[in-house]
Formats: sequence, structure tokens, C-alpha cells
Amino acid sequence: MKNDRRRTARLGAGVVAVIVTGVALGACRSSPQVNYARVYPVALEKGPSLDIQVVRGETTLSMTNTTARVFGPCTLWVNAYYSKPLDGLAVGQTVKMGLSELRNEHGEAFRGGGFFATHKPERMVLAQLEHDGTLYGLVVVRGEPVIK
Repeated sequence: MKNDRRRTARLGAGVVAVIVTGVALGACRSSPQVNYARVYPVALEKGPSLDIQVVRGETTLSMTNTTARVFGPCTLWVNAYYSKPLDGLAVGQTVKMGLSELRNEHGEAFRGGGFFATHKPERMVLAQLEHDGTLYGLVVVRGEPVIK
């Protein structure tokens, strides 16, 4: 009877060890690779600043095109390091995305913060739109994370 209890206890401990190992390995998975990660295009011509507001939330970013210009496929650059391609930006259109969608040349995500963040959130100090070989400045409305 004692041997049965010991065997059951060892079996239970083994099951717990397997579960803990599985959870630990799952938490260590790397971020998904993206095919748009690339180096900031330093050599591109710098255009004027546009009336496109980029507003940062706690873990999100939204931008609204308040110009009278339509943009075809383009790339949003943040802090001259992180980017995200866009299909286009119509007049009056608002685009919303998670800050983690912005990736650097190594595929690493912008550290946006949030409740479960393990690193200090990054500030957004520069936003640019790459379109037709030109980098246009955008208006950063709020660069610090907003805590709700």
C-alpha cells in the first residue's frame, strides 16, 4: 500500500515536471519572423512634413491622413529604425495597428509596453512615410505611452 502511494506521488511529480517544462519552452519561443524587416533607407531624399498625425496609445498606433493626397503602397518608419509597410493611405483614412507590428532590420518588435511588458516602453520621437523614393515627415501627436 505504501509503495502504491509512493509510486503515485512520483508519477504526479513527473507529470507536473513535464507540464512546467512545456510551459517554460512555450514562453521562450522567439518572435515570428516578418518578411518586411529592413534597414532604414538613409540615402532617400527627405521631403516636407505632411499633415498626417501619428498618435500613440498604450500598445497601439493610429495615423490619419488629413492631407488632400492619396498615397499608394508606402512604408511607415518610426524612430528611423522600425517599419511597417502599408497598402496605401487614402484621403481622410485612419490606419490603426499594434506597436508590435513595427519591426527593425532584425525582425524585433517596437517595445510598446503594456501591462505584461518586461521592458521599459520606447518613446516615439520620429515618424516618417516612405513613398516613391522620398521620406516625408509626419506629425507625432503623442510619443509617450498612454497608461489607462
